Amino acid sequence: MNSYLPFVILGLTSGSIYGMAALGLVLTNKTSGLFNFAHGALAATGAYFFYWLYVTNGWPWWLAVLVVVGVLGPILGVGMELLARRLATAGTVFKVVGTIGIILVVQGLATIKYPAGSVTVPQFLPTRTFEVFGAAVSWAQVITVAVGVAAAILLYLFLRRTVTGKAMRGVVDDAELLALTGRNPATVRRIAWMIGTVLALLAGVLIAPNISLDAVVLTYLIVQAFGAAAIGAFASLPVAYLGGCVIGIVAALVTKWASFDAVLAGFPSALPFYVLFAVLLVLPRRKLVSEGAERAQLRVPWRAPPGVRIVAALGLSALLVLLPWIVGYDIASYTNGLIQVMLLLSLGLLVRTSGQVSLAHMAFAAVGAVSFSQLTVDHGWPWLLALLAAGLVAVPVGALLAVPASRLSGLYLALATFGFGVAVEYMVYPLGWMFTTDPLGRLMPYPSFAQDDRSYYYVVLGVVVLTAVIVVVLTETRLGRLGRGMADSPVAIATSGLDLRVTRVLVFCISAFFASVAGALLGVLLTTATAESYPSFQSLVLLAVLALAPFGAPWYAFVAAAGVAIVPIYFTSADATNWLNVAFGGFAVLVAVQGGAPGTPPAVQRFFERFAFRRPAASAAPAGEQPEPVTPRGVHPAAAGDPALEISGLTVRHGGLIAVDNLTLRAPMGRITGLIGPNGAGKTTTFNACTGLVRPAAGRIRLHGRDVTDRGPAVRGRLGLGRTFQHIELGDSLTVQQNVGLGREAAIGGANPLWQLLSRPADRVQIATATRRALALCGLEHLADRLAGELSTGDRRLVELARCLAGRFDVLLLDEPSAGLDRAERARFARLLREINEVRGDAILLVEHDMSLVMELCDYIYVLDFGELIFEGTPEQVRDSPVVQAAYLGTDAAPALPRALPVEADHG
Repeated sequence: MNSYLPFVILGLTSGSIYGMAALGLVLTNKTSGLFNFAHGALAATGAYFFYWLYVTNGWPWWLAVLVVVGVLGPILGVGMELLARRLATAGTVFKVVGTIGIILVVQGLATIKYPAGSVTVPQFLPTRTFEVFGAAVSWAQVITVAVGVAAAILLYLFLRRTVTGKAMRGVVDDAELLALTGRNPATVRRIAWMIGTVLALLAGVLIAPNISLDAVVLTYLIVQAFGAAAIGAFASLPVAYLGGCVIGIVAALVTKWASFDAVLAGFPSALPFYVLFAVLLVLPRRKLVSEGAERAQLRVPWRAPPGVRIVAALGLSALLVLLPWIVGYDIASYTNGLIQVMLLLSLGLLVRTSGQVSLAHMAFAAVGAVSFSQLTVDHGWPWLLALLAAGLVAVPVGALLAVPASRLSGLYLALATFGFGVAVEYMVYPLGWMFTTDPLGRLMPYPSFAQDDRSYYYVVLGVVVLTAVIVVVLTETRLGRLGRGMADSPVAIATSGLDLRVTRVLVFCISAFFASVAGALLGVLLTTATAESYPSFQSLVLLAVLALAPFGAPWYAFVAAAGVAIVPIYFTSADATNWLNVAFGGFAVLVAVQGGAPGTPPAVQRFFERFAFRRPAASAAPAGEQPEPVTPRGVHPAAAGDPALEISGLTVRHGGLIAVDNLTLRAPMGRITGLIGPNGAGKTTTFNACTGLVRPAAGRIRLHGRDVTDRGPAVRGRLGLGRTFQHIELGDSLTVQQNVGLGREAAIGGANPLWQLLSRPADRVQIATATRRALALCGLEHLADRLAGELSTGDRRLVELARCLAGRFDVLLLDEPSAGLDRAERARFARLLREINEVRGDAILLVEHDMSLVMELCDYIYVLDFGELIFEGTPEQVRDSPVVQAAYLGTDAAPALPRALPVEADHG
């Protein structure tokens, strides 16, 4: 036992620092909704500033600590709160990129001032020791642990005993309600950020004497607080602190065991990231949903007309072909630039096309380099065959990383991939079968047909051009449309019939393949592949640069690669890369708070659009077109009145609250059935249960007699169940025509990866026909080429309905479809629903707050109140029911019920 005690003491000391950092991370995340990837950078700032005061300027250590913690901490906290406020409405990509920008700025400036490993902070706390059960304990260790424990206790008491602390807890639950009490939510969040930043800086100061000052290493050390925060489910402060202590102790014990087993050498550093990855896999999904809709998709860039793009592509191709004769000896740097293009294109498939934030891209590149070396050097494979195989080796790695993608999104997917990438770097890179134990790394041979730099440039150019063509094709065809729809509105596209798990795995695998090939090409350029050539930190840089780049595929990759690889060629300073990181970081923060890079100026757009060929109107139907059957393919026509949707004994709970209680209803074919009730009655919850978005606690749901209670949203969509949403779910970056077409195309893609990739001619005709008819039926032909995000609320409602009509749905759940429509639009909408009901014979279940519309359209009505069915009957029976009157008017009296009941939007 005595042999382990010194490691436990060391681990408790470092773990207390991690736990303290985790306290600040959890506090700021809970109060602002922004997970601060730059938390470690703040700690590094504190450590460097302390060194400057204490060592460089000779201040007393206690005064230096006081200034860092008491002055610099609150100032940086105010700045972070301002940044968090500006990022509050930004998409996930920009929330991540904004904080990554701070990392790049701090890392760059710190390395310029103090090159990595060049300075150390002497231990400033008392170093005298005493023995505990035979193990030496220093007063510095005791003080460090005591500070961490005190911080955890004081913060816990502050949040529960003080007015400001209680306000911090309140701002998490309901900021608007807190504002009604006279407390300014922004002020409360500012105080939380000040406290969180002070804790980060204090953690940096305390850990600095244990390491040489290195901005990246120090950032990653404090980022180990991510694992501690994960143990606390990103919510519990005490558990997060204890989690930090546990991580520190376990890592220290493994350090002892690693002296006997080289395989464990990297485990102590990787442990927090394994913890982070594992916790994100096992936490209930309800704990991994951020407030508000998370949009990972970048702002939609303007696209030049096809002719302009073709001319630009030919011009760029000619320049790249002639480049070796222009740049001479610098050609190797331009080859590196092409490889960066390939990395950015592969990452763009994830981030720009499908809205998945990945921070593990360099891990794929490393796998490709190692696989290529093993195949060519160790097994003698032909060069091109080994390159292809190296890409294929990374495909199952991409599929493995896509596992969390199937249940995570936005911020938590970024965290999971970040943890995966860092853990691979610390734990896997040093192993013999990876980059070997030889400091020179793995040999990466040039191809026999290209033995000099110029010839190899053309090999890389050929691979990159092929990659660019494939990426553009994927982006413009079915997978690209499905991916953009998934990025903008995963709920809508899933309920339309697309299995999102398959799509996510597919995109991750394709992205991993191209990144792996790029990694192999990079290793060949360097002649040897080492761990230093594939740092996980570079994944953060790639994401930041990708977010800054303008234009669409593949142009964004060429622009971004020029900044990453070409610009440094012409800066001979030893700090050129660091200054570029500072520039990238600063621009990343600016672009993030603006919600994206500035678009192409309108004057430029108008100039190039003069060269566009105008297409004839797409709404005209081809001559001789035959009417399309009104029933979905694979579903036999149902007689009017036959039950299409049956709900029996449905109960839905949210925590301890019963949202729907023992509900039974039927929606027959050929009829419009109403579902009404006051606010919070459970109407939307019922729809969510019907479409598989929430899991019922009890009851059964049948669709055309088939039990679908345990089936997912996509399966139900493919069986004919379509819906609109109370809060409109559209792909805002897609045109109206593309949104409507996804109602049919999502179900065709379904759960088959082959059909998600390929589009048959017959499918294209079917989708175009269904889209055109749905647009015409809803009167949207004139808006077909407009982006959905530019439309009015009323038009967006109609686009949602048109998407349902274009799909193979014969059971429609319409959730307040007339909300946002004026009187004339509602009258038109009523006529449209009657036409749909009469011509198509669909079963329609309607939730609507306009009671005159309900009474006019519905054949039968169910009334909910507090999740219970309180009445059902014809419109006349509902209008005359005293029970319904009491529910709506809040009284036991039963005056005559008006024809239009004053019911507002349901938030249940």
